Amino acid sequence: MTQQEIITNLTEKYLPHIINLRRTIHKHPELSNEEQDTAALLAGELKALGFDVRENIAGGYGVSALLKGNHPGPTVALRTDMDALAVQEDTGLSFASETEGKMHACGHDAHMAILIGTASVLADMKPAIRGNILFICQPAEENAPTGGAKAIVAAGLLDGVAAVYGLHVWPALPTGTIGVRTGPVMAASDHVVIIIKGQSAHAAMPHKGIDALVAAAQFITAVQESISRQIDPLCPAVLTFGKICGGTRYNIIADEVVLEGTCRTYNKETQDTIEKHIADILAGLDLMYGTTSTLVYERGYAAVVNTPQEASLAAQAVIGQLGQAALVEPPEPAMTAEDFSGYLQKYAGAFLWLGATAPGDTVYPLHSDKFAADENCLSVGIQCMTALILASLSMHNQN
Repeated sequence: MTQQEIITNLTEKYLPHIINLRRTIHKHPELSNEEQDTAALLAGELKALGFDVRENIAGGYGVSALLKGNHPGPTVALRTDMDALAVQEDTGLSFASETEGKMHACGHDAHMAILIGTASVLADMKPAIRGNILFICQPAEENAPTGGAKAIVAAGLLDGVAAVYGLHVWPALPTGTIGVRTGPVMAASDHVVIIIKGQSAHAAMPHKGIDALVAAAQFITAVQESISRQIDPLCPAVLTFGKICGGTRYNIIADEVVLEGTCRTYNKETQDTIEKHIADILAGLDLMYGTTSTLVYERGYAAVVNTPQEASLAAQAVIGQLGQAALVEPPEPAMTAEDFSGYLQKYAGAFLWLGATAPGDTVYPLHSDKFAADENCLSVGIQCMTALILASLSMHNQN
């Protein structure tokens, strides 16, 4: 029997349990840094497989588990996130969230189920494994701009690993396919807060005050012009202000406006340029209007950038296990962000997109109250990640 057939058969063996596990997790979502019950459930699953399990890692609810192969060799890692979102579910699923105002709207329930499924298959293949597999169950991925990956990396839990891998369900891709890119996969995500202070006055006598609202309106227009005119059009960048607060009453000149938004880029040079342009525009506005402006530019998740060797290996693993038709090479990265970048800043690795929409189904985006990953993607994800982990061990054993 070939390795491809073994992985397929073992996946089918564990699939009923994995589907039930995913549904259980989906019914009981927990928000960032509240994943106590979720972590305990995953730890129990991993302990039952005979792994060396650590709980409450890196000062949070993180879980790690080590599968030691029967033969010495390198260590590679597989990571899942665990947290849900503050969304009221409206999917109509029989296993919909039972917790008011909380939902696995970003597919982390599927990610966890796939990790446990992959661990189960690899546990059965342990006698032939040369090396070790480290499974990481990470809290707080949705807790931008802090996240949960940085704490795990800082704690040294992955020190010595040859590579780290992860995936994300991707509703824009059909079930049965997997997207693999070399280089940038997802954007850096920065948190931008701007405070513009003026001076209040009667609305009928604006010349006696300093109108922070007018200055803010000028800033919003100017900064968008700056993005389109001063950033290389071949270097994608998005700056969006989704929140603006100012003023106390309709007939009083606003003495303060607070804007809050996000900046998305793929490289540090563009990131640095935009931050400088924002500061320069604010300085000019202060001279023009007499305002006093403050910029808080918080660097959040870095861009997710796959290393070439690991991305190529992932593509080969997809083809070898699932066939050429399963491999999709997305022409462009996404402007959404993921704190898996925290691992790839230090370790080699790859982050994949798992098709999660059945043919004919409506494509609801991630974070939608109607998003529900097609359960058929679980088998695809398990097979892909199992094949990739084994391919990575094989490659690093030869190095």
